[in-house]
Amino acid sequence: MRRCLLLIMLMLVVDNLRASVHIKFMGIDVNGTYESFRDSLEAKGFIYMSSFETLHKFYGKFANEIVTLNVLASPKTKTVCKVIVLFPEKEKWNELKRDYFSKKEMYNSKYPMDREYEFFSSPYEDGDGYEMRAVEREKCRYISFFFAMGGHITIEIEKSARVKVVYEDRDNIRIAQKELEQNAIDDI
Repeated sequence: MRRCLLLIMLMLVVDNLRASVHIKFMGIDVNGTYESFRDSLEAKGFIYMSSFETLHKFYGKFANEIVTLNVLASPKTKTVCKVIVLFPEKEKWNELKRDYFSKKEMYNSKYPMDREYEFFSSPYEDGDGYEMRAVEREKCRYISFFFAMGGHITIEIEKSARVKVVYEDRDNIRIAQKELEQNAIDDI
């Protein structure tokens, strides 16, 4: 009986801890209002660029490179739920591929890998000389998924020939989805 009670208490504590953990970006919890998150980014040297509805753009230094950040927040409560890091574009496939694998290795040293996909769709293949055309036409699928406390991180090559890293908070993305669904229902 005592073991059963202890086990139940332990499960409640673990569940409570999980519920309060949010993914971190540069040591900042991806949580709270957009305004507080913006202030934290500006304190780290990021410069605000522009906003459109729930998307807010910043410019600054991350992982020793100058990047563009897209910060997404929920439409009603303005709760931050996702941070998208856009690294500089590359002109050549070997540079883009090297950049992707370098970042993948860096993240793999800190976060456990979930899964990865690295392939070209027909008629393209690595080594054919048309890799950048495949990237542009979205026939290049290089993406890796990582587990992180409170959410997950993805690294991918996107069609604009750059590496994109996405930090998504597990709990706050659900809040944003519910608010978006409610907005759609309110519209109809």
